[in-house]
Amino acid sequence: MTSQARALQFVHSYLKILEDLGVSDDALTPFVDALRGVDETPGDNATHKLDHPLMPLLEGALAEAEGPHALNEAVADLAGEGGFFQVYEGEGINATQADYMVGKQIVGPKGRLFNEKLRSGIFFLAPNFEYPMHNHAGLEIYYVHSGVLNMQNGVDAEPRRVEPGEYSVTPSNVPHALYIGDAPVVILYTWVGDLESPIYWWVEEEDGSWTKTIAKELAAPPRQ
Repeated sequence: MTSQARALQFVHSYLKILEDLGVSDDALTPFVDALRGVDETPGDNATHKLDHPLMPLLEGALAEAEGPHALNEAVADLAGEGGFFQVYEGEGINATQADYMVGKQIVGPKGRLFNEKLRSGIFFLAPNFEYPMHNHAGLEIYYVHSGVLNMQNGVDAEPRRVEPGEYSVTPSNVPHALYIGDAPVVILYTWVGDLESPIYWWVEEEDGSWTKTIAKELAAPPRQ
């Protein structure tokens, strides 16, 4: 099977899961609609090998996946191609996150399949890691492929445990944080909506107020 066919297998398998879950949750409708619109248009197809301390853990984490065989097979094959990127770079808060999370885009400008209306792929987080409070304009779903995370949507909310086969939807601009236990976590993510506005860190001050600073610019370069 070609890599592009594997990417389509990923989309179809992932879409089937969200369609089934969406029968009882209208919050999944934007993601289902966006994934239904994915076609065979090839993307930039990044396959570089990333030298990162998390990468040696990925194969074992993927082996723990409990989902449908077609999805597990597609994710493992596409992950094996490379194309992962370090999510944050730079100084300050960004520097403290650099060694703890990597991502791979399967659908989008840098994925196997090109699409301007969504970003979808693999998000891999280190064990014993806290992804600090942040927000972005894009509507986001995290579907847990392997491992367990605790997801906090809102600065005053209680974290919610999300296990393999479960998901968490974060509305546009809602601050959220992730807490990872003793095992690494593989998430299948999808973003829809405003995909070009920045990501912001939320930092709690001593008086209990929160300040925002730009964490990452997201504007995509024009396709050549």
